[in-house]
Amino acid sequence: MESLPAPLEHPPKEDRNWAVAAHLAPIAGYLVAIGQILVPLSILLFGPDRPFVKEQAKEALNAQISFTLYWIVVVFLYISIIGIPLAVLLTLFLGVFVLWTMIAAAVAVSDGRPYRYPLIVRLIR
Repeated sequence: MESLPAPLEHPPKEDRNWAVAAHLAPIAGYLVAIGQILVPLSILLFGPDRPFVKEQAKEALNAQISFTLYWIVVVFLYISIIGIPLAVLLTLFLGVFVLWTMIAAAVAVSDGRPYRYPLIVRLIR
């Protein structure tokens, strides 16, 4: 008879709260230069040393690094006069995409499910 896979361990509430902070706190970090990167980085380095928290802090950090690189590309498009129409469209898309994925990540990790951001470069492993 085939055995059922072991149920996934549900992370404790404290771990889920740290993971939610790693995904949502960068919103406030956008008010300070590179704060959106420093928040998940500080949770990764100084937060609790538990697998769920570390995994989600890395994911949030990778997402914020990627989003920052995308915004830099948009700024260069604004600087080049020819790229302005594309830059306007990308600004609208990125604004919605970044906020949407950060909220989706927070909802998922608050339920104890790991979240993987789409369309990001995973530099930190």
